[in-house]
Amino acid sequence: MLGSQHRSAKARCVAALLLGLSLAGCKHGRPENVPVDSVYVDGPWAEGWWQHCSYLATQDVDHCQIFNWRGGTIWDEEFSPYDGGAAAKESELTVDNHSRLAGPQYVCLKNGRILLPKSDFENQKHFIDWRTGKSKTP
Repeated sequence: MLGSQHRSAKARCVAALLLGLSLAGCKHGRPENVPVDSVYVDGPWAEGWWQHCSYLATQDVDHCQIFNWRGGTIWDEEFSPYDGGAAAKESELTVDNHSRLAGPQYVCLKNGRILLPKSDFENQKHFIDWRTGKSKTP
């Protein structure tokens, strides 16, 4: 009888440990190649991506990097504001990792602005227009 209780207690401990590990694993650790001050943005189905932006004052542009959760580069280039305004200054470049519009193809900032990759600006702008109800088709 004592052996049965011991096995049962051991099984409960293992189950609790596995549950704890699975819950702790919901957030991915930052890969080494992702800048330290990058922000992890939660995506659907427990997958997300890393975003990092900086203001290049000498060129008056924003440079953003977006990485998948494993550290693979999705975007690494100049980004332009969706609203057509001036580049976001360093103090404005706070990534909103809980935005309802969040996506791995653009950067949502906490001040409500959205930055789009310059090389795919028109395509991403059309997509955001659709997501925000300004266009009827994606």
